[in-house]
Amino acid sequence: MGRGVFRTIVAGVSAFVLTSGALAASPSITDYQAWLAQGRNAERVSLFEAELDARGLFGLVPTHQILRTALSWKECGAEPYELPDPATWEGAFGSLRVLRDEIIPAVGDVEIVSGYRHQHLNTCAGGASKSVHRQFGAFDGYVTGISRGQMVAKLCDWHSRRGAALEAGLGIYRGTKFHIDVGIRGNRRWGSNYRANSSPCNAGVGAVVAAQK
Repeated sequence: MGRGVFRTIVAGVSAFVLTSGALAASPSITDYQAWLAQGRNAERVSLFEAELDARGLFGLVPTHQILRTALSWKECGAEPYELPDPATWEGAFGSLRVLRDEIIPAVGDVEIVSGYRHQHLNTCAGGASKSVHRQFGAFDGYVTGISRGQMVAKLCDWHSRRGAALEAGLGIYRGTKFHIDVGIRGNRRWGSNYRANSSPCNAGVGAVVAAQK
């Protein structure tokens, strides 16, 4: 087996382990049902789902994924799910439309692991101080059916073509984890250190290899 092939296999296995471990940390359906039973959460979610349906977005991904806060919700003492004020919903709808119309057709199925994050959770989770997650306009997710290399190629190509027109933020992290937001903070991209110089789209193959380690 050639050294290049061996490195490719190792990188693929590492990405799978990272993805599987992270998704296992996501809150469960049982957590979601318990959260729905609190206060007016079920009523508010019903209204949110009606708005999703009116825009052709209901069922794109399960609603509980859209409402996930962060993988580190337990460590940060936060709720596993949260639905902010309706005044913020248009930002979420915009990013979900792009997922439906452009991202998922390019990369296949995705699983969302983080949507809205209030200030304390965003800080605790290591988010940027001006993170669009705080406005319910951003989503972090994992691509579940292709390799990291394929994901990077497809997302970078998409952002090069559409980022400026959509004012899209694209983050590419370890494994097959990515971030998307549109129309709020403008056209930009970054990688594992939250800076442009670590984006595989900006720095080439070296950054891709480094992000896999």
